[in-house]
Amino acid sequence: MSRGQKILIVIVGILVILALFYWLFLRQGLTPQSPTSKTNVNVVAIPPITLPNSTTVSAVVPEASEEEKLKSDISRIAAAFAERFGSYSNQGNFENLVDLKPLMTVKMQTWIDNFIKQSQAAAGDSSVYFGVTTKALSVTAAEINEAGGTARITVSTQRREASGNMASNSEIKYENLELVFKKINGEWLVDEATWSK
Repeated sequence: MSRGQKILIVIVGILVILALFYWLFLRQGLTPQSPTSKTNVNVVAIPPITLPNSTTVSAVVPEASEEEKLKSDISRIAAAFAERFGSYSNQGNFENLVDLKPLMTVKMQTWIDNFIKQSQAAAGDSSVYFGVTTKALSVTAAEINEAGGTARITVSTQRREASGNMASNSEIKYENLELVFKKINGEWLVDEATWSK
């Protein structure tokens, strides 16, 4: 007998054994058997489950007070302001500050205009990139006086300074930005911004 014939006989034998096993399992294990009169079947009655009325179960979510809502709103504005205010590049033409002007009082807008003029006059070579990316880490509302229309918020930030090849020439600093808000015509606007370590 040749080698090919031996392999063929082994394959046919395996197929026959698989077919036999398949037939036995189908015949005995997978076909449902109905109980005969001699088979004892124990039936256990399961009591119905009663579900509570939808009106009896209600989640109680406390309503935030007006003071908490105000604190949350000002904190959100402060975090977004700090990230934009502290992120710039020497090739960005102070767009970060100009974009924030609608969120500032007239006093702060005047300060920004003067700062931009002085910085442009003292600007050096902008062909070598220098930039700072600021991320707000936490916000602390030190003082909110709604009746007086003032608020003092401190934003803790992470600032990454990069120059030239950003991957190799970057430095991370942690600084706080203290913001003083004034309520003008029902709108909370930034009146002062001061960096500190």
